[in-house]
Amino acid sequence: MNENNSTKLILILTTILFVCLATTKRANAQFGLGTLPIDVLYTNTFNDSNQWLNVGYTLFEVDTTAPYGSFVSNYMGAINSTTASDGFAMIDLDAQPTSSNTQFGMLALQETIVVDGYDNYGIGLHSFYGRYDATDSVFITIFKTSNNPQFNIPVDTTIQLHAGLDVSSIEDSIHWIDLSNFLSSGDEFTVAFECRSSWGLAWMIDDFNVVAWNPTVVISGIEDLPTF
Repeated sequence: MNENNSTKLILILTTILFVCLATTKRANAQFGLGTLPIDVLYTNTFNDSNQWLNVGYTLFEVDTTAPYGSFVSNYMGAINSTTASDGFAMIDLDAQPTSSNTQFGMLALQETIVVDGYDNYGIGLHSFYGRYDATDSVFITIFKTSNNPQFNIPVDTTIQLHAGLDVSSIEDSIHWIDLSNFLSSGDEFTVAFECRSSWGLAWMIDDFNVVAWNPTVVISGIEDLPTF
């Protein structure tokens, strides 16, 4: 390996370490665990579009594309996430109108995550959301074992994000969700991001993490919502 490649490798490893350390610090604070160790089991920074599949008929983009020209995402600007420079997911429904004004987007992770060896599990992500009207809603859906949204298998649990956000509002936030009442050691699962609207919703997502910790301290449950 030449000197330039060695330098690049060191920089890449340093970046990965920085992201993991930052994730651990934020997760500890969110779950109220103080200095208890949080381990990052899985990280996806949306740097590879081949890891994701559009299942809905309104499409997400996974790359470093700037927000669309004159639509909702334009006045939002790009997501200010830790790893935005290597890619993020974005959907702007106003830029992809349908004749019925009924729009549905779902972006599914095309790999299975295995959790094992811990008492507690959770997920985290950076979400930047613009709600245009009262019909706009965004969710993260979790499928256990072999469940996969493209085969219309019943959803295990769906969690609404940015619930209660006022219409014509924008929210940029990091979400940490305790799944200790849902995931147990040995479980396999995958996730999908889902949005529904009549017209103008815009949404960007980055830095998805799966975290785990001991001892058994269940901070909160999850909210089961009816499927559409």
